[in-house]
Amino acid sequence: MGTYVAASEPGQDTYGATIFDYALAGGKFVALTDDTVFVELIKSVLYHSMGLSRKSFHHFTRLDDLFELLHQDSQARFIICLERRAAEADMSQIMERIMRLCPGAGIIVLTQEVDQYTTALLVEQGAHNIITKPISVVSFSEKLAFTIAPQGKLSKLIEKGKKLLEAGGWGEALLVADDILKQKPDSAVGHMIKGDAYLGLEMPVRAEEMYQRAVKNAELYLAPLKRLAALYEQAGDAGKQLECLRRLNEISPLNTQRILHIGELEIARGNTAVAEEMFQNVMRLAQREADEFLSNLSSRIADICASRDPDMAIHYSKKALDLRGDNITAADIATVNILGISLRKQGKWREAIAEYLRVLAVVPGSASLLYNMAMAYSEGGEAKKALNALQKALKIDPELPASGKNVAFNIGTIFQKAGQNGTQFFKKAYEQDPNDKVLWAALKRSQALHERN
Repeated sequence: MGTYVAASEPGQDTYGATIFDYALAGGKFVALTDDTVFVELIKSVLYHSMGLSRKSFHHFTRLDDLFELLHQDSQARFIICLERRAAEADMSQIMERIMRLCPGAGIIVLTQEVDQYTTALLVEQGAHNIITKPISVVSFSEKLAFTIAPQGKLSKLIEKGKKLLEAGGWGEALLVADDILKQKPDSAVGHMIKGDAYLGLEMPVRAEEMYQRAVKNAELYLAPLKRLAALYEQAGDAGKQLECLRRLNEISPLNTQRILHIGELEIARGNTAVAEEMFQNVMRLAQREADEFLSNLSSRIADICASRDPDMAIHYSKKALDLRGDNITAADIATVNILGISLRKQGKWREAIAEYLRVLAVVPGSASLLYNMAMAYSEGGEAKKALNALQKALKIDPELPASGKNVAFNIGTIFQKAGQNGTQFFKKAYEQDPNDKVLWAALKRSQALHERN
């Protein structure tokens, strides 16, 4: 492992130093994902930018392999990038098991699209950070650094307070909380640390006061409401407990266990109509989770079959999209691309286009979908339509030709078939692999053709 050299981008030197120091102290990085592009991005940051050893990073696509690593090395420090779609079971169970196996781990959940309610649920389930893909190298380095260690004086005080609480240093934690509140009097986290310290000192009334202040200063902060709910449950005050649980449900309405608990408390108070509404809500969420699990599983099977059995890939990718119903998002682009490519392999380019259009109606800004649709039109001899789809893709993502030599070559070919100059794209393809004689020949032909014209 070499010496870390600071990058030139603003702030990047601080983030890089944090990552490098973490690795130097024995910290390791893990990714559970089948996204090869993201894996290459991690390697670029860790190996090329940081100069870290290859032993500092582990990549898995199976949960069992991740758990085996954590079981073997439970005392190690890990930052785990956990693909939400790669999870084969409930995310809360997975994150709970990770923290049980390796209490010092930091979890970054990877997702392609996430709303505020899903974000709240993921944080509540144990995520220390969330990455919405695609992400740049600089942004990824920043996320990694903030997951490893706090940046800034206030954040470091907060981290110190949390560590004191974990060690049972209630009195010292109170002093740190006071320092936090001197810097930021309305700090919800400062009041939370103070509340936890008072609770440790068996002063529940003072703890309740601090939690109430935390709630007042940060309405979307889940932790103080959860502490209050637990306090009221212990005190036998079901009314106040229920009030806290309802407010939690407003912020994070996807937690099935909490909704079930609300229903249980309501039915105990004789509010059967309200309880029934809660139970129906739980059933709807459970069905959605089941459909999402089966959809993700079907997508993975389709991916496995894509290069070996187009018929099976078509079957499972269609099943995955059908299970999504009206909830198709940007996260489903990979699945529809597998479906489209598999249909095209069978010469069913019109069916492929229909599937692309189906998803483009929901996710209109996808360059990869438009590129694949252009390929389908081209294979069907519809040169003008292919060019039109491709120009839309390039407008959305001008760097599309740089994503691979074959992509650049295909773009050049589509331009050429439509009577346009594709030289710049053949040149881009050749630049990515100067040893490829086919790309060199295509570039020379295109240059000669347009020099004559």
